[in-house]
Amino acid sequence: MKEDLKSIRFEDYEQDVRVDVLRRLAEQAMSDAAFRAVAREDLMVALEQFGYELNDRELELVLRFRAALADAGIDFFLQEHMDEHFLTLMSRMAG
Repeated sequence: MKEDLKSIRFEDYEQDVRVDVLRRLAEQAMSDAAFRAVAREDLMVALEQFGYELNDRELELVLRFRAALADAGIDFFLQEHMDEHFLTLMSRMAG
């Protein structure tokens, strides 16, 4: 079953997630080719290697968001090279 980005409601997670950590993770996934190289092979190893200690709810949100992006044909973790225009757009969206 495909995950729809609209079905991921931040309100369901806001008590249990650290937005700053997830924003930093998203930014690193967009901008750091070394992180993406490890994450392509094993996301959990990449999270540990790059110092992310996510709680269960944060990890659930990351995995759901990643699955939804992959279903939409976008996966920050799997892209070897990121288009500069796309990176600029996503950075603006991340705030």
